[in-house]
Amino acid sequence: MRSVFITLCGVCFALFNVQVQLHAASKKHQAEMSQPASDLPRLTLKEFKKMRRETAIQVLDTRPGDIFLQGFVPRSINIGFKGPFDHFLAQVFPNKAQKILLITEVDSQDTVYNHLLKLGYTHVIGVLDGGIETWKSNEDVVSLSNISAGEFRKRSGQGHIVDVRTNKEFGNGHIDNAMNIPLTDFVNFGSTLKKDDKQLYVHCQSGYRSAVAISILSAKGFKHICNIQGGYKALQEVKENQ
Repeated sequence: MRSVFITLCGVCFALFNVQVQLHAASKKHQAEMSQPASDLPRLTLKEFKKMRRETAIQVLDTRPGDIFLQGFVPRSINIGFKGPFDHFLAQVFPNKAQKILLITEVDSQDTVYNHLLKLGYTHVIGVLDGGIETWKSNEDVVSLSNISAGEFRKRSGQGHIVDVRTNKEFGNGHIDNAMNIPLTDFVNFGSTLKKDDKQLYVHCQSGYRSAVAISILSAKGFKHICNIQGGYKALQEVKENQ
C-alpha cells in the first residue's frame, strides 16, 4: 500500500512539472508574439533626401556622440541610443507624433525602431539604408571639432565657453568664464548666443549632453562649435594634474 502511495506521488509530481514547463513555454511564446515585428522601411538615399526636405520631418541620429561629431547629415539631431536616450528623447521631442527619419548604427536599426514604438513614437517614417555611409557616398556631411580637455586648456581664451549642465551642477563648480546655458529648454536653446566668429566650446558633465546640445546648435545655424571630450569631469582631472 505504501509503495502504491509513493508511486502515485511520483506520478503527480511528474505531471505537475510537465504543467509548469508547458505554462512557461506558453508564456514565452506569448511574449515573443507580443514583440512588434520590425516593419521599418529601409530608405534609399533618394527616398531619404526627398522626405528630409519636408519641414515637419526631423532627422534623428542615434549613434554615439563622438562618432556623430565626425560626420553627420546637416540639421540632424543627435541623441545617443547608448545612454539616457529615453529621457532626452522625451525632452527634445515632447510631441510623440513628431515625424522622424532615422540614422542609426547599421546593426541596431530594428532595436532602435522597436524601442521608439514602445515609447509611443509611432511616426517613424524610415531609416537610411546603410546608415551614414550611404549618405557619405554621394552627399557632404557636417563635422564638428571634438577636442580633449587638455587641448582646450591650451586655447580656452580664444572663444566662449558654454556649460550646458543644470544650474545646480554649475553652482557646485564650474570653470572660469563659462556661461551656464542648461540643456533644458530645447526650443529656445542657443537663442542667447551670438553667431559671431568666436568659437563656442561646449561641455556638460561627461560628454553625452554636449553632443545633443551641439547638434541642436548646428541645426540652428551655428558654425563655430567645438565639443570638449569628457566634459567637466575631464576638465577637473586635467586641472588637478597640472
